[in-house]
Amino acid sequence: MRALAQRLVIPFLLLSPYQALAQTTTAESTKPQQATLAIPEPYQGGWSVPADAAKEEVESKDPESLANTSARHQLDLIRWQRNTSLARHAGEVPSADQAQLETLALDLNTAAPNSFEAHMANYYMRFPAPSAFQELKEAAEKDGTREELIGPRLVDAARTGEQIALVSCAKDMKARGRIAPALYQVAQDLLASVEPGSVLFAAGEMDAYPLWVEQYANGRSRDVLVVDARLLADNGYRARIWALAKARGPVPAESGFIAALGTASTRPVQLSLALGTKVLAPLKDRLFVTGVALRLSNAPFDNLLLLEERWEKLKKPLNAGPFSQNYLVPGSVLLAHYRAVGDESRASRMEHELRRMAEQLGATGNLLRSGVLSH
Repeated sequence: MRALAQRLVIPFLLLSPYQALAQTTTAESTKPQQATLAIPEPYQGGWSVPADAAKEEVESKDPESLANTSARHQLDLIRWQRNTSLARHAGEVPSADQAQLETLALDLNTAAPNSFEAHMANYYMRFPAPSAFQELKEAAEKDGTREELIGPRLVDAARTGEQIALVSCAKDMKARGRIAPALYQVAQDLLASVEPGSVLFAAGEMDAYPLWVEQYANGRSRDVLVVDARLLADNGYRARIWALAKARGPVPAESGFIAALGTASTRPVQLSLALGTKVLAPLKDRLFVTGVALRLSNAPFDNLLLLEERWEKLKKPLNAGPFSQNYLVPGSVLLAHYRAVGDESRASRMEHELRRMAEQLGATGNLLRSGVLSH
């Protein structure tokens, strides 16, 4: 059954769940925000392309008047543009958009040099380089109470691996970070989809942040090593993860790190389904669906019985933005399995569930085109 499971999952992976960011609108994303931030982050429910009054106001001004825009407003515009680019380009910022962001950051640094907002703009431009976190430190020295610091502080604590800081930042994220509640359910499902002691590669803010809160604020699955794949560009971070995984041999480069870890470490290596095609496509022949995560294995791995047991226990929230579409992947693998073994009763139930989920997620067309569902 190995080939069957892989053949079905790859078309979904190549579409990348992040591509749904630009189209997905849910109850979470349309709720008014009660805190001070004008621009909600994706992990706060702002996973659709934002339509924000602050952006419209800035766009309506002529270039001469932009100099009078407040630094806070300018930082909001940078965050708006960055979130929009991530939403429209499957979780990445293309070079043209990056150039526009750097121009906005330069304008902010010129208008309000050495301000909290200027340092935060520099953090976003330089992330994930170590210099980004120096900018974060300088921003915190200007005003350590600002909400914009919560997420970056959490990822910095995970980057350095300082346990006291990780617990403190995770508790702060839980208390003030306003993570969309459905993403906590996704995080719980991710932890339920991996083996004990696994190294779990996450895509970024929308899966890593709630995972760290579950681990370090709520005390769940602390044996799982959650790795933010964005930070693999940092040589020091790769070396630390390699050591924590007790991997053998020299630390590989970013591009081959995950594949090499799967061979060099005895810890199970798992990947969030939220990771994009750049990460997943080169590994496709070694990936097995185990829930809303994938198991990396060099040898054949019988994932179907395990997947069947886990599917019934998953919370499967349908209001988690683009992450909700990830649940269609394991469901489709199970549906194909039931059809292949002639289990009509289970196949019928699974097809009914998938149709209901796909209808609510606006994904029925994808399942029809892929052949998972028939007309």
